[in-house]
Amino acid sequence: MDHRRLGAALAPIFALTGFSALTLQVVWQRVISLHSGVALSSFVTVVAAFLGGIGIGSLIGGRLADRLGATRSLVAFAVANVGIGIFAWFSIALFYDTYRELAAQLDHPAASFGFNMAVLSVPTILMGLSLPLVARAVTTRIEHAGALIGRMYSINTIGAAAGAAVAGWYLLGTHGFENSVRIAGTLNLVAAALITLVWSKVRVPGTAATEQAMAAPAMVADHEVDAAEALPSGRRVPAWAWFVLYGITGMVALAYEQLFFRLIDAEMRSNSYSFAHVLTLYLVLFGLGAAIGSRFVRRATDPRAWFLWIQFAVAITASLALIVLVQILPNIGLGGPLRKYFGGEGYNGGFGTDLDLKAWAKLAVVYLVVPLGIMGAPVLLMGAAFPFIQAVIARDVETLGRRTGTLMFTNTCGNVIGTLVSGFVLVDLFGTAGTYRLLTAGLAVVGLGALLLQPRGRRRTLAGVTAAAVLGGTLAASPSNHRLWSFLHGTDDDRFTVAEDHSCATALKYDDEGGAYLHINGSGQNGHPFDDFHILIGTLPPLLRAQPKNALAIGFGAGSTTYAMLQDQRLENVTTVELCGGAYTLGDHLGAQGRTDFVRMNKDPRYTAKVGDGRKHLLVDDRRQDVITVDTLRPTSAFSGSLYSREFYQLLDRRLTDEGIVAQWIPTIRTLNTISSVFPYITMFRVDSYNNGALFVMASRSPLPLDRPTLLDRFGKTAPESYTPEQRTRIEQFLRDAPAICVRNGTTARGIPHKYMNHDLRPRDEYFLNNNDAPDLATACR
Repeated sequence: MDHRRLGAALAPIFALTGFSALTLQVVWQRVISLHSGVALSSFVTVVAAFLGGIGIGSLIGGRLADRLGATRSLVAFAVANVGIGIFAWFSIALFYDTYRELAAQLDHPAASFGFNMAVLSVPTILMGLSLPLVARAVTTRIEHAGALIGRMYSINTIGAAAGAAVAGWYLLGTHGFENSVRIAGTLNLVAAALITLVWSKVRVPGTAATEQAMAAPAMVADHEVDAAEALPSGRRVPAWAWFVLYGITGMVALAYEQLFFRLIDAEMRSNSYSFAHVLTLYLVLFGLGAAIGSRFVRRATDPRAWFLWIQFAVAITASLALIVLVQILPNIGLGGPLRKYFGGEGYNGGFGTDLDLKAWAKLAVVYLVVPLGIMGAPVLLMGAAFPFIQAVIARDVETLGRRTGTLMFTNTCGNVIGTLVSGFVLVDLFGTAGTYRLLTAGLAVVGLGALLLQPRGRRRTLAGVTAAAVLGGTLAASPSNHRLWSFLHGTDDDRFTVAEDHSCATALKYDDEGGAYLHINGSGQNGHPFDDFHILIGTLPPLLRAQPKNALAIGFGAGSTTYAMLQDQRLENVTTVELCGGAYTLGDHLGAQGRTDFVRMNKDPRYTAKVGDGRKHLLVDDRRQDVITVDTLRPTSAFSGSLYSREFYQLLDRRLTDEGIVAQWIPTIRTLNTISSVFPYITMFRVDSYNNGALFVMASRSPLPLDRPTLLDRFGKTAPESYTPEQRTRIEQFLRDAPAICVRNGTTARGIPHKYMNHDLRPRDEYFLNNNDAPDLATACR
């Protein structure tokens, strides 16, 4: 079997392992987040641990490949897949059960990273072995290295894209987390069997000559290497410089990726399917870019110059995409439609049930056209750069595995650094638009290093002046951060305030009547003046108890629930845990405007504001609370399932005093069923004035007596200035007359089918396309 046939035989297998790897990554990250939290700090530790393991595996795999040679590298590739497959089958017990037991000891990011690195090291190192082993197996002539390895990398990436798509849109919602990783692990075992079959064909009698050819080094003459690495001045570029350079470009690439995902998440008004969808598009673009680069790399007279100019093009096209979207499209007749869409809710609440042709066209624009416009050109170019850098560092077949492994190692190290620096430093300092400009300038300067590879003269001067003009014009035309986010919210610059940090892009939109409405990553939440619904969720639970002392709000939102609890002077401590720290900044901003509600709240000594993941806070803080309110996301939002599951309600139960009460919005029948399966006392109310009739529940392990005169008496002791006279009248009327519905009075719900409740691992309302068979909530509450 010659190298062409071997490459063709390995291609679908390598795609299959890519499919499995991304399925496992998507599932493992979601499972770990149940206990580590969904804050950026938690996500970064997972991503850093995952990439770190792959980088170490690449380094080991490169040295292993050169030591084993071509055919035995196939055996090692098969063994690695067996290890991944076996680990996957038993991984949920480790990532879910063990992590839950240790969560209280893993509160610090360093401890969390250490644990994630420890548990992820085995599968990720095995994954990292793959590319160097495959590169060594398929390459017999060094001049083919860039094209061959680039093509195999492209195939693996396309397979990974398919894994992200199938896992995100189908497997997680339909089969749950545990079954999904077992399906992926089985695919690794199948891949190992197929690799063994290919290896046996390589080893059959009569192929000794082929084996010898595969193992024989195809050396490049020393003078050819010198010429390839020399500058016009005659000085050589040391090989290590190219490895370092690819690490730098990897750092910038991951920083850009974070920005792409943040912008597209806001553009889509995302739901639970959005992240996997964007990841799929990203990987498809990268894989196609690598395939295109593989077609052209052998025609390049100087792959070094090509690689550097591609980096310049990545930088320019990334910023040009923002300029076109924000500055150009609104001025060529698309301003009205864009403003209308961005002024709405997008697909945060789902896709609807009856999609006509017009609705499908809008969905295609939002989910394909705009995301491809934002990241299409730069990500294609990122992928196209790989075959060229591979051609640059390839010296001979004997060292090909080591050099490929080192290249991937430096790139993944850069990826980790880029994730950390962009996520924790750059966005906080400069915002999304400022970080775009910084990355564009930095990467473009790196790309201009291509000029050093050209002889001095008029052509180099002209190229340099042209490139500098393009870079300067691009930076000058780039939108400011305020303009970028006001555009993405469909409003005027002077009716908008944004507080962006590494966690979220949190914003306020103002209307003509003085209302300020909170948006997080583009999606509308609630606002000020405070609505009755959220005020009642914070007001009613403490009124039911004679001596409430401690209260916890999971989620600050616009501040209404926290504010309402603080108006009950019997409470001694009110703590809020909010994922998006910008919400507190905007609360301070509203207080500075003279809005008395925020002035009162911010000056109250009983009030403590914390930034972090609410579920993680409950895992690590064992203090008992008399009242816990949960300001939850829409049930279709990404990661919302963490706050609607039976396991979450059991955690709430453990953090309540004996007479403690939890209060929460009830958006679906699964939510009601799930909380009823944990708490024996359930009282629910409908607030007709909010969102066409919204439901909230109070749940406890102790009775919830509705003594109306006592409730009115306790509410009457709140300060007169706590509420406007109109709102006070409405709340008093509610306390006096609102009927309680769907009551459980001493017994938890039994016999509810598993599929009609939410669980951490499956099913979840979050995956509304896969779990849409539950009865309508309205029918259950009549």
